[in-house]
Amino acid sequence: MGARSLLSLVIALAAGAGASGCADTLPDKIVLRPEAGNVEVINEPPNTEIYESAGEVTAQVIGRETQDALRQGLNELRNKAAAKGATFIAIDDVTSRAAWDFSGRTIVTLVGTAYRTK
Repeated sequence: MGARSLLSLVIALAAGAGASGCADTLPDKIVLRPEAGNVEVINEPPNTEIYESAGEVTAQVIGRETQDALRQGLNELRNKAAAKGATFIAIDDVTSRAAWDFSGRTIVTLVGTAYRTK
């Protein structure tokens, strides 16, 4: 194996190790806090005469099944929205991708806007 090939292999392994480290730090189970049980997920923003934005909330989780990761991500969004005093979350974006650690897991990212009563 030539020096150039060895260097390419080392760089590829280092990049893979760094990418898998990220997947290892993502949660795969999010417990819904009691106060978040009243936060509803909606498709459209609520009536602006009654509700105001409490800000953006994001979640990134990893799971074996996309649907399970999505449920866990929604729990995280609801927890964060409750911490802002919100009662609704309008989902703005959902993405999923395969984890780089070759584990077969999926990383789901959710972005939403939390709303609270004016």
